[in-house]
Amino acid sequence: AAANVDCSTCYELEFTTTALASSGKKMIVQVTNKGGDLGDMHFDIQLPGGGLGIFNGCAETGSEPENGRAQFSEPYANWGERYGGLTSLAECAGLPAKLRAGCEFRFGWFENADNPAARATRVQCPAE
Repeated sequence: AAANVDCSTCYELEFTTTALASSGKKMIVQVTNKGGDLGDMHFDIQLPGGGLGIFNGCAETGSEPENGRAQFSEPYANWGERYGGLTSLAECAGLPAKLRAGCEFRFGWFENADNPAARATRVQCPAE
């Protein structure tokens, strides 16, 4: 999600804080929705294991998700903190099998960075 930018546009994020900056890492992202709770040029990178956030569609809690059945059957506790998610690579094993690689990416390449600041430059979207 991003604020104040059009859906389907792509941006290269050059990280300016956390270990991502010292590693010189960059990421190309595509905007898939907009969030009213985001600031100007704020990108909410949705990674498995990063927390359910404001809207939970993944796990049953008894009162959620409000808009239908949960997408996955794993217990709510397996998803970690609502904001922030899991705290270790080992906890990725509790997520659905098809999300584990993304969770491992979060603790590997993404270095478990929590809301890193970045410079965003609009780029042409890659073919894939």
